[in-house]
Amino acid sequence: MSESFTLSFLYKGVPQEVDCTLRISRFKYQFLCTINNTEMILEKDDEENFRAMESDPFSNKSQKPDPALVKTVIDELERILSE
Repeated sequence: MSESFTLSFLYKGVPQEVDCTLRISRFKYQFLCTINNTEMILEKDDEENFRAMESDPFSNKSQKPDPALVKTVIDELERILSE
């Protein structure tokens, strides 16, 4: 099962839109989010904290997503999930 949605938020005073897809498997769920043209997998770890990984860590991207932007996306997901 998967469902797509767009996160809209401000980051450093600039409006941002991040496209995400919720992917649910039998035992867990993941969010696949495209951040600065890089697909990231956001999922909960064993301690129920989100972790972020590139879906293709071996790609030769010259610029990785800003870690603070990734943290902001995680904060937005946590805010939505807590509602």
